[in-house]
Amino acid sequence: MRIPTLVLIAAAPLVAAAAGHIVVANSADATVSIYEPFVITNGDPGLKLLKVVPVGKTPNEVCISPDGKRAFVSNRGETTVSVLDLAALSVASTLSDPEMKNPDGCLLNRDGSRLYVAAAANESVFVFSTADGRKLARIKTGGEPRRLLLSEDERRLYVANGDERYVSVIDLADNHETARIRAGRDPRSMVWTAGGKYLAVSNVSDDTIEFVAPGETTPEYVVGVPRSPQRLLVYQPKEILFIIGRYDNVLAMADLRQTKKFGRFLSATVPLGRAPWGLAISPAGDCLYVTNTADNTLTIVDLRLMRAGPSIPTGKSPLGVAAR
Repeated sequence: MRIPTLVLIAAAPLVAAAAGHIVVANSADATVSIYEPFVITNGDPGLKLLKVVPVGKTPNEVCISPDGKRAFVSNRGETTVSVLDLAALSVASTLSDPEMKNPDGCLLNRDGSRLYVAAAANESVFVFSTADGRKLARIKTGGEPRRLLLSEDERRLYVANGDERYVSVIDLADNHETARIRAGRDPRSMVWTAGGKYLAVSNVSDDTIEFVAPGETTPEYVVGVPRSPQRLLVYQPKEILFIIGRYDNVLAMADLRQTKKFGRFLSATVPLGRAPWGLAISPAGDCLYVTNTADNTLTIVDLRLMRAGPSIPTGKSPLGVAAR
């Protein structure tokens, strides 16, 4: 299938490109698709495909450096991470370690100097220097670490272990686990709600989201959501937690307003493509990007109207997506 070089949400004149890049990992193609956001005269968001770049086998997750210059792609079919130069639209280097088996979720610290990669098949998180690619540390975790999150002060690393019923809390002063947060089956995505009030964790095999207060190891709230909640994203302007329901093919929402109904599941949902997986917010904060693995598409959700626009073609089996 030929991928168009320009995809717009509406048949309105194109006015200008917005700053930033959107990077999609096409797991079955061993490629990433790199897009540039556009804005139409009526304000609708669109995307322009800049280039499809070959990476390693089974690219799975993507993270972009804080300065927006590099993207890091974990290649789950290898023991590598591809480093992309987003100005040159090419692979600049490859990070590799023979023990980094099935690299999955990745994360950069605030100044972009360190890259954290969860090695799902080796019960470890690998830490690399982004300046020269050196491995700085290997941190022991629980079984099948999948997703990572830093504390606001960057002193602790939270690791969702898919084969365990807990999230590991790692003290980065000595890279050792100091606590375990009780979770449901297959904990996955993690985000902080506004002001760091709660750590929200999705439990994929329980179809729930739990909210844990800082310093606590048991959830204060547990909320039922659509099946297989793969991703979480906090949208502060409307105090909403977005949730991907992979089996129900929807983008769901939870209320984050500070009321007695905090965290309750909202009945409204946005329909997506089949088997949605990745979720990212646009650099301008005006739309969401959702990868639909079974459709080989990317859905753009307009946050002004809270509805999905058309889905655009990607490579085969798109998984992770990142935007900056």
